[in-house]
Amino acid sequence: MHAMGLVAQNFSRAARRTLPFLVRRRARLVPDAVAISDAFSYSETAPDLSFEVRLEDDDSPAWGRLTLDAGTLGLLLDGALGGDSADVAALSGDLTLAQSALVGRIARSLAEDLCSAVKDAVGLQMKIVASHTLRAGEPFDAPETDGLSVNCLFDGVGEGCSIRIAVSAEVLEAAVREQHAEEEPTAGDPRMGEAVLDVPVEVVAVLGTLTLGLRQVLTLHVGQVLRLPVAVDDAVWVRVAGLTKFEAAPVVSRGQIGVRVSGRHEE
Repeated sequence: MHAMGLVAQNFSRAARRTLPFLVRRRARLVPDAVAISDAFSYSETAPDLSFEVRLEDDDSPAWGRLTLDAGTLGLLLDGALGGDSADVAALSGDLTLAQSALVGRIARSLAEDLCSAVKDAVGLQMKIVASHTLRAGEPFDAPETDGLSVNCLFDGVGEGCSIRIAVSAEVLEAAVREQHAEEEPTAGDPRMGEAVLDVPVEVVAVLGTLTLGLRQVLTLHVGQVLRLPVAVDDAVWVRVAGLTKFEAAPVVSRGQIGVRVSGRHEE
Protein backbone atom coordinates (compact mmCIF):
# COMPACT_ATOMS: atom_id res chain seq x y z
CA MET A 1 0.00 0.00 0.00
CA HIS A 2 2.79 2.40 0.96
CA ALA A 3 4.74 1.67 -2.23
CA MET A 4 1.64 2.28 -4.39
CA GLY A 5 1.07 5.53 -2.52
CA LEU A 6 4.61 6.61 -3.48
CA VAL A 7 3.96 5.59 -7.09
CA ALA A 8 0.80 7.74 -7.13
CA GLN A 9 2.58 10.74 -5.61
CA ASN A 10 5.49 10.48 -8.09
CA PHE A 11 3.06 10.07 -10.99
CA SER A 12 0.93 13.07 -9.96
CA ARG A 13 3.99 15.34 -9.80
CA ALA A 14 5.30 14.15 -13.17
CA ALA A 15 1.87 14.36 -14.82
CA ARG A 16 1.58 18.03 -13.90
CA ARG A 17 4.68 18.67 -16.00
CA THR A 18 3.30 16.53 -18.83
CA LEU A 19 0.03 18.50 -18.82
CA PRO A 20 1.19 22.14 -19.01
CA PHE A 21 -2.38 23.44 -18.99
CA LEU A 22 -2.56 22.40 -15.32
CA VAL A 23 0.30 24.75 -14.47
CA ARG A 24 -1.32 27.49 -16.56
CA ARG A 25 -4.59 27.08 -14.65
CA ARG A 26 -2.84 26.63 -11.28
CA ALA A 27 -4.35 23.17 -10.99
CA ARG A 28 -2.83 19.83 -10.02
CA LEU A 29 -3.42 16.10 -9.69
CA VAL A 30 -4.15 14.78 -6.20
CA PRO A 31 -3.90 11.03 -5.47
CA ASP A 32 -6.88 9.47 -3.73
CA ALA A 33 -6.57 6.52 -1.31
CA VAL A 34 -4.96 3.27 -2.48
CA ALA A 35 -7.52 0.53 -3.16
CA ILE A 36 -7.39 -3.18 -3.98
CA SER A 37 -7.93 -3.76 -7.69
CA ASP A 38 -9.01 -7.21 -8.87
CA ALA A 39 -11.03 -8.71 -11.69
CA PHE A 40 -14.21 -8.04 -9.76
CA SER A 41 -13.42 -4.34 -9.39
CA TYR A 42 -13.69 -3.97 -13.17
CA SER A 43 -17.19 -3.74 -14.59
CA GLU A 44 -18.00 -6.31 -17.24
CA THR A 45 -18.25 -3.49 -19.75
CA ALA A 46 -16.97 0.08 -19.89
CA PRO A 47 -19.71 2.39 -18.56
CA ASP A 48 -18.56 5.36 -20.67
CA LEU A 49 -16.02 6.24 -23.30
CA SER A 50 -12.47 5.89 -21.91
CA PHE A 51 -8.88 5.38 -23.02
CA GLU A 52 -6.56 2.72 -21.60
CA VAL A 53 -2.80 2.17 -21.74
CA ARG A 54 -1.33 -1.20 -20.69
CA LEU A 55 2.10 -1.70 -19.18
CA GLU A 56 4.20 -4.84 -18.66
CA ASP A 57 7.64 -5.81 -17.39
CA ASP A 58 9.91 -8.11 -19.42
CA ASP A 59 11.48 -9.71 -16.35
CA SER A 60 8.39 -10.35 -14.21
CA PRO A 61 4.61 -10.89 -14.51
CA ALA A 62 4.04 -7.28 -13.48
CA TRP A 63 1.22 -5.42 -15.20
CA GLY A 64 0.08 -1.82 -15.11
CA ARG A 65 -2.96 0.11 -16.30
CA LEU A 66 -3.56 3.80 -16.92
CA THR A 67 -7.18 4.70 -17.67
CA LEU A 68 -8.58 8.08 -18.68
CA ASP A 69 -12.31 8.46 -18.12
CA ALA A 70 -14.68 10.38 -20.43
CA GLY A 71 -14.47 13.57 -18.39
CA THR A 72 -10.68 13.47 -18.39
CA LEU A 73 -10.61 12.92 -22.16
CA GLY A 74 -12.64 16.11 -22.68
CA LEU A 75 -10.45 18.01 -20.23
CA LEU A 76 -7.18 16.87 -21.86
CA LEU A 77 -8.36 17.72 -25.37
CA ASP A 78 -9.57 21.14 -24.25
CA GLY A 79 -6.31 21.86 -22.41
CA ALA A 80 -4.08 20.59 -25.22
CA LEU A 81 -5.90 22.84 -27.71
CA GLY A 82 -5.43 25.94 -25.55
CA GLY A 83 -8.86 26.05 -23.93
CA ASP A 84 -9.26 27.56 -20.48
CA SER A 85 -12.74 26.49 -19.46
CA ALA A 86 -13.00 25.26 -15.87
CA ASP A 87 -15.93 23.01 -16.81
CA VAL A 88 -15.53 20.73 -19.84
CA ALA A 89 -18.20 18.29 -20.96
CA ALA A 90 -17.32 14.61 -20.91
CA LEU A 91 -16.81 13.07 -24.32
CA SER A 92 -19.31 10.55 -25.64
CA GLY A 93 -19.65 8.46 -28.75
CA ASP A 94 -16.48 7.75 -30.75
CA LEU A 95 -13.32 9.83 -30.96
CA THR A 96 -12.51 11.37 -34.33
CA LEU A 97 -9.22 10.36 -35.93
CA ALA A 98 -7.66 13.67 -34.86
CA GLN A 99 -8.96 13.33 -31.30
CA SER A 100 -7.81 9.72 -31.11
CA ALA A 101 -4.29 10.64 -32.26
CA LEU A 102 -4.01 13.51 -29.75
CA VAL A 103 -5.45 11.50 -26.86
CA GLY A 104 -3.14 8.59 -27.69
CA ARG A 105 -0.08 10.83 -27.59
CA ILE A 106 -1.06 12.42 -24.27
CA ALA A 107 -2.02 9.07 -22.74
CA ARG A 108 1.29 7.47 -23.72
CA SER A 109 3.19 10.42 -22.23
CA LEU A 110 1.25 9.94 -18.99
CA ALA A 111 1.97 6.21 -19.14
CA GLU A 112 5.69 7.00 -19.44
CA ASP A 113 5.30 9.10 -16.29
CA LEU A 114 3.73 6.07 -14.60
CA CYS A 115 6.63 3.85 -15.71
CA SER A 116 9.10 6.35 -14.23
CA ALA A 117 7.06 6.58 -11.02
CA VAL A 118 7.10 2.78 -10.59
CA LYS A 119 10.83 2.62 -11.30
CA ASP A 120 11.62 5.37 -8.79
CA ALA A 121 9.45 3.78 -6.10
CA VAL A 122 10.35 0.07 -6.41
CA GLY A 123 12.86 -0.29 -9.26
CA LEU A 124 10.58 -2.13 -11.73
CA GLN A 125 11.32 -1.44 -15.41
CA MET A 126 7.88 -1.34 -17.02
CA LYS A 127 7.06 -0.39 -20.60
CA ILE A 128 4.02 0.39 -22.72
CA VAL A 129 2.69 -2.61 -24.63
CA ALA A 130 -0.71 -1.39 -25.89
CA SER A 131 -3.13 1.53 -25.88
CA HIS A 132 -6.66 1.77 -27.15
CA THR A 133 -10.03 3.48 -26.84
CA LEU A 134 -12.74 1.73 -24.84
CA ARG A 135 -16.20 2.59 -26.11
CA ALA A 136 -19.22 2.59 -23.83
CA GLY A 137 -20.49 -0.97 -23.45
CA GLU A 138 -17.26 -2.55 -24.69
CA PRO A 139 -16.00 -5.48 -22.53
CA PHE A 140 -13.03 -4.86 -20.23
CA ASP A 141 -9.97 -7.10 -20.46
CA ALA A 142 -9.42 -7.35 -16.69
CA PRO A 143 -6.01 -8.41 -15.32
CA GLU A 144 -5.69 -12.00 -14.10
CA THR A 145 -3.98 -11.07 -10.81
CA ASP A 146 -4.83 -8.62 -8.05
CA GLY A 147 -3.49 -5.11 -8.18
CA LEU A 148 -3.40 -1.85 -6.27
CA SER A 149 -5.06 1.17 -7.81
CA VAL A 150 -5.31 4.91 -7.17
CA ASN A 151 -7.61 7.50 -8.70
CA CYS A 152 -5.65 10.70 -9.28
CA LEU A 153 -8.18 13.54 -9.12
CA PHE A 154 -7.93 16.93 -10.79
CA ASP A 155 -7.83 19.75 -8.23
CA GLY A 156 -8.72 23.19 -9.63
CA VAL A 157 -10.24 22.03 -12.93
CA GLY A 158 -12.45 19.26 -14.27
CA GLU A 159 -14.50 18.44 -11.20
CA GLY A 160 -15.18 14.70 -11.08
CA CYS A 161 -12.44 13.85 -13.62
CA SER A 162 -9.70 11.39 -12.69
CA ILE A 163 -6.82 9.34 -14.05
CA ARG A 164 -6.85 5.78 -12.73
CA ILE A 165 -3.51 4.03 -12.32
CA ALA A 166 -3.10 0.40 -11.23
CA VAL A 167 -0.12 -1.93 -10.74
CA SER A 168 -0.05 -5.67 -9.95
CA ALA A 169 0.04 -6.05 -6.16
CA GLU A 170 2.08 -9.28 -5.86
CA VAL A 171 4.95 -8.08 -8.04
CA LEU A 172 4.89 -4.66 -6.40
CA GLU A 173 5.19 -6.28 -2.96
CA ALA A 174 7.99 -8.58 -4.15
CA ALA A 175 9.91 -5.64 -5.59
CA VAL A 176 9.62 -3.78 -2.28
CA ARG A 177 10.93 -6.81 -0.35
CA GLU A 178 13.84 -7.23 -2.76
CA GLN A 179 14.65 -3.53 -2.59
CA HIS A 180 14.70 -3.59 1.22
CA ALA A 181 16.85 -6.73 1.22
CA GLU A 182 19.41 -4.98 -0.96
CA GLU A 183 19.44 -2.03 1.42
CA GLU A 184 20.18 -4.19 4.50
CA PRO A 185 23.74 -3.49 5.71
CA THR A 186 26.09 -6.50 5.56
CA ALA A 187 29.40 -7.30 7.25
CA GLY A 188 32.02 -4.84 6.02
CA ASP A 189 29.37 -2.34 4.97
CA PRO A 190 30.09 1.11 6.57
CA ARG A 191 26.40 1.31 7.43
CA MET A 192 26.80 -1.74 9.67
CA GLY A 193 29.34 0.18 11.77
CA GLU A 194 26.92 3.07 12.12
CA ALA A 195 24.11 0.71 13.11
CA VAL A 196 26.27 -1.00 15.77
CA LEU A 197 26.92 2.36 17.44
CA ASP A 198 23.22 2.53 18.40
CA VAL A 199 23.15 -0.89 20.11
CA PRO A 200 22.46 -0.46 23.88
CA VAL A 201 25.23 -1.83 26.16
CA GLU A 202 24.91 -2.33 29.92
CA VAL A 203 27.59 -0.50 31.97
CA VAL A 204 28.02 -1.48 35.66
CA ALA A 205 30.18 0.24 38.30
CA VAL A 206 31.29 -2.36 40.91
CA LEU A 207 32.08 -0.90 44.36
CA GLY A 208 33.16 -4.31 45.61
CA THR A 209 32.15 -7.95 45.90
CA LEU A 210 31.53 -10.11 48.95
CA THR A 211 31.11 -13.84 49.43
CA LEU A 212 28.65 -15.05 52.08
CA GLY A 213 27.49 -18.48 53.09
CA LEU A 214 23.88 -19.43 52.62
CA ARG A 215 23.32 -19.42 56.44
CA GLN A 216 24.54 -15.81 56.62
CA VAL A 217 22.35 -14.80 53.70
CA LEU A 218 19.28 -16.30 55.35
CA THR A 219 19.97 -14.35 58.57
CA LEU A 220 20.39 -10.95 56.91
CA HIS A 221 18.14 -8.30 58.44
CA VAL A 222 17.31 -4.64 57.98
CA GLY A 223 20.04 -2.34 59.28
CA GLN A 224 22.82 -4.89 59.05
CA VAL A 225 26.06 -3.58 57.53
CA LEU A 226 27.96 -5.65 54.98
CA ARG A 227 31.61 -4.69 54.96
CA LEU A 228 33.23 -4.79 51.52
CA PRO A 229 36.91 -5.80 51.31
CA VAL A 230 37.92 -2.43 49.82
CA ALA A 231 39.09 0.89 51.22
CA VAL A 232 37.26 4.17 50.69
CA ASP A 233 39.88 5.37 48.20
CA ASP A 234 40.23 2.07 46.32
CA ALA A 235 39.42 2.00 42.60
CA VAL A 236 35.94 1.12 41.36
CA TRP A 237 35.76 -1.34 38.47
CA VAL A 238 33.58 -0.42 35.50
CA ARG A 239 32.24 -3.37 33.53
CA VAL A 240 30.90 -3.07 29.98
CA ALA A 241 28.65 -5.92 28.83
CA GLY A 242 30.01 -8.06 31.70
CA LEU A 243 33.70 -7.40 30.97
CA THR A 244 35.92 -5.21 33.19
CA LYS A 245 37.06 -2.31 30.98
CA PHE A 246 37.90 0.73 33.15
CA GLU A 247 39.14 1.85 36.57
CA ALA A 248 37.23 4.69 38.24
CA ALA A 249 36.82 6.56 41.51
CA PRO A 250 33.48 7.22 43.29
CA VAL A 251 32.28 10.84 43.23
CA VAL A 252 29.13 12.86 43.92
CA SER A 253 27.88 14.82 40.91
CA ARG A 254 24.85 17.12 41.12
CA GLY A 255 23.49 15.26 44.09
CA GLN A 256 23.92 11.83 42.54
CA ILE A 257 26.49 9.12 43.16
CA GLY A 258 28.76 8.61 40.17
CA VAL A 259 32.17 7.36 39.12
CA ARG A 260 34.99 9.21 37.40
CA VAL A 261 36.93 7.04 34.93
CA SER A 262 40.63 7.22 35.78
CA GLY A 263 42.10 4.66 33.40
CA ARG A 264 41.62 1.64 31.18
CA HIS A 265 41.75 -1.76 32.83
CA GLU A 266 44.65 -3.86 31.62
CA GLU A 267 44.11 -7.63 31.48
